[in-house]
Amino acid sequence: MTQLETHSLKIAIIGSGLAGCLAARILREQHTVTIYEREATRIETAAAINLGPNAVQILDGVGFDRGRACSIPVTRSLSYNKRGEKTGESVVDYKKEYGADWLFHHRADLRDELLRLATAPSEELGLKGRPAEVVYGARVVGGMLKRGPAGTSAFRFTMTREKVVEILGGVPEVLDSSKPACMTGVYALDPTERRVVIYPCRNYQILNFAIIVPDSMLKSTPTDSWSAPGDRDELVSLFTDFPDWVLAYFRAAENIKLWQLREQDPLPTYIRGRTVLVGDAAHAMTPHQGQGGSQAIEDAEGFRLLLGEHVTRHNVSSILEDFDRVRRPRASQIQRNTSEATGRYSAKEVWRFRRLNWTYPGILEGLEE
Repeated sequence: MTQLETHSLKIAIIGSGLAGCLAARILREQHTVTIYEREATRIETAAAINLGPNAVQILDGVGFDRGRACSIPVTRSLSYNKRGEKTGESVVDYKKEYGADWLFHHRADLRDELLRLATAPSEELGLKGRPAEVVYGARVVGGMLKRGPAGTSAFRFTMTREKVVEILGGVPEVLDSSKPACMTGVYALDPTERRVVIYPCRNYQILNFAIIVPDSMLKSTPTDSWSAPGDRDELVSLFTDFPDWVLAYFRAAENIKLWQLREQDPLPTYIRGRTVLVGDAAHAMTPHQGQGGSQAIEDAEGFRLLLGEHVTRHNVSSILEDFDRVRRPRASQIQRNTSEATGRYSAKEVWRFRRLNWTYPGILEGLEE
């Protein structure tokens, strides 16, 4: 037995989401890792997700394959008001400005690549240690945290490239791979705070739509189920004052989902003994800052603290205290900022926390501050 093997732990991860899979990728280098997933299969049912430079710089260091994940680097953002007038445009070299790219993904593609990093043979990844094991159909009973309604809901759907071309009679700029990738936002800029966010994913083969409305405007009863159906006629009726090109997408939309956004107050701690909460379990937040996935990635990177010859089963609790000392204040601040960004009347206000969001040195550097 090598000296490092004497510092190997058996670690259980509950959930094979983004945080769970990346945590397994990091921990597998030294420990025996088992992921317990409540779903019976590895299928990810969701739409698109964007990851900021704070998350991407972490992925760049763990063998993340952008080709497999169908990643799209983005450099541009456009803002319109509900009359269709352009209100803002930003073109940024995010790698130069923040140290890494800003990436768009279909969530299923991203999760599949992180799952590969967790479970692929060590020889394939050039790693020591053994792959993580995933146990599907394993439900954890109890321990749920209370999340309250945020007061808004999100209609969401995706549309294939072929469908978009059929609707518009050609390829729109947002799906033109020869042009810089762009996030487009159409904002009501009125007390309803309605907004439509559109961006491409899966190598420009899918267009993603996220549409935010206040619960008070809905006739439907929204739930916190990610897969609850949404009504197309209701969606269209809520945006009749928006540009015709937006409504053209809505009228052709299929398989629309309606998801009531939930949020929770920052927790007083993420740890109890040798157990730690990460991802949405630790810091659920609305998508108004696009930081839910990125904070999950930051959490997973924090498990670097459990690599090295200093690790024993007896000092895990103290190591997790260091994890909590770095991760909780930052994620809690982003939760609060996200809540503030809900009630903004301009794209500039929505993005005013960008530099804080997208600059993160990592867990080890965080401990030194």
